[in-house]
Amino acid sequence: EFKVFTRAELESRVEVEFENYSKAINIEARTMIDMATKQIIPAVIHYTTVLAKSINEIRAVGVYDVSVQTDLLQQCTKYLKAAKTAMNKLKKLADQASAMEEGRDRAVFYKDKIRPAMDELRKPVDELEMLVDKEMWPMPSYGDLLFEV
Repeated sequence: EFKVFTRAELESRVEVEFENYSKAINIEARTMIDMATKQIIPAVIHYTTVLAKSINEIRAVGVYDVSVQTDLLQQCTKYLKAAKTAMNKLKKLADQASAMEEGRDRAVFYKDKIRPAMDELRKPVDELEMLVDKEMWPMPSYGDLLFEV
C-alpha cells in the first residue's frame, strides 16, 4: 500500500511465514507423537493391566460384582485403541509433510491435514486423562495446571 517493500521482498516475507508456521506445527505434532508413544500409551497400558489384575483377583475371592471395573477397563481399552490409531495417522502425515518441499503447499498441508490429525489424537487422550488413576498419569492434568499452580 505504501510501497515500502518490493514485490520480491513481500514474497520473501510470505515464504518465511510459511516456513515458520510449518516448523511450529511440525514441532507440536512430533511432540504429540513422542508424548503419546513414550508416556501416555505406556501409562494407560500399565493402568489397564493393574485394573485387569484387580478384576481377576476380586473374582478369585468369590462372586463379586466387578461391573464398574470391567466398564472402566473397556472404556480405557476403547480410548487406548483410538489414541494409537490417531497417533499412527498423525505420524504418517507428519512423515509425509516432512518429505514435501518447503513453501505454501507444505504450510497448507499442515493446516488442512496435520492440525485435524492432532485434534483427533487429543480427543481420546483427553478422555483417558479423565479415566486413568492420577498417580499413573505421566503428566500434570488440566486440573493440576489450573487449580494447583
